[in-house]
Amino acid sequence: FARIRPQQRKGHVMPQNRNFLYLRLYSELKQAIDSGRLRPGQRIAPEHELMRQYAVSRDTVRRALAKLESEGYLKRKAAAGTFVRIEKADYGKAVALLKPLADKGNAEALYVLGRLTLDGKGVKKSEQRAAQLFRQAAEKGDISAQNAWGTAQASGQGVRRNYREAARWFRKAAEQGLAMAQYNLGYLYAYGRGVPKDENAAIDWYSRAANQGLADAQYSLGWTYLNSKGENQSDTKAVHWFEKAAEQDNLKAQNNLAYMYAEGRGYAQDPVKAVQWYNRAAERGYAEAQYNLGFMYEQGRGVPQDYNKAVEWYRKAAEQNEPAAQYSLGLMYDQGTGVPRNLSEATRWYRLAAKNGDPDAKAVLRAQGKPETASRPAAAAKQSRKKPKQQ
Repeated sequence: FARIRPQQRKGHVMPQNRNFLYLRLYSELKQAIDSGRLRPGQRIAPEHELMRQYAVSRDTVRRALAKLESEGYLKRKAAAGTFVRIEKADYGKAVALLKPLADKGNAEALYVLGRLTLDGKGVKKSEQRAAQLFRQAAEKGDISAQNAWGTAQASGQGVRRNYREAARWFRKAAEQGLAMAQYNLGYLYAYGRGVPKDENAAIDWYSRAANQGLADAQYSLGWTYLNSKGENQSDTKAVHWFEKAAEQDNLKAQNNLAYMYAEGRGYAQDPVKAVQWYNRAAERGYAEAQYNLGFMYEQGRGVPQDYNKAVEWYRKAAEQNEPAAQYSLGLMYDQGTGVPRNLSEATRWYRLAAKNGDPDAKAVLRAQGKPETASRPAAAAKQSRKKPKQQ
């Protein structure tokens, strides 16, 4: 990645308030891009390096990067980093510039060329060729490439799946501080893939990445604390990390944070706040949050009871194949709640829910005696309402 030397300003001292620091960093990076010191496709320094280089907080770095991204100068890629944006017409030029450097063994050029090859931008798409480029860059010590090569081996993308090798390469990058590699190594420990299953090791690596601000790691750390069956179980720690991730717009974390408020776990029970967080995730299309928001409207928890709104949110989630929502929508049609009663429509949604594994829908269809037919059912046996879902 490129390190930009902060410009020295002599003769006067500027007030070091947060706005000045953020605008200074923004201006330095923008000038580097405009002048060509940062080239299209080039990866910029990670957050912690910019924090050290400019002696600023993580929030200041993120504000500057977000402004540059919103103005089209940068593009963030999960598990890869932040890059100077390449215009579509410039991908071919970028490949032409990178290839000679890659042929000479430049690790960063090999890695960036691998990313472009994986995405088919400016070069023929090839998972196999991308994996080869990642491996070459990884062997030369590029930590993002080490993570990418580990990811290829863990996913079987362009290479035969090998969790043990994936763990080895994730560890190389993780020990050098790459947050995404720390998260990936934590995941392997959590599920025992390529390494012995070890919840404490998973928490350790998730924590390292979470403390660097990686939202996926913050969510996974919260999930681990919430669902641990042993001494690591802690609702208090779970909500702490869910909230950190939720504030970064991680949809699963927003849904789970809402669940914790709804159930009074880790916080005092607060249905109003639960609805607020469910709504944030639901508005962005997250199916489980849409189902949960429908449930809150149906039950009148945190909002005035509104069956029409309940049906609206159940339908949004059901159309994304969320089985609990499909069952609940079937029940609304079955009972004529929020919609005109329509038994054939109820059966249609029950069948879709059953197909997607919902046990209540399967029980209703069994009770009707004809689970595989399209005939009009009798009224369903009374079912208890589901509870909000966490994931």
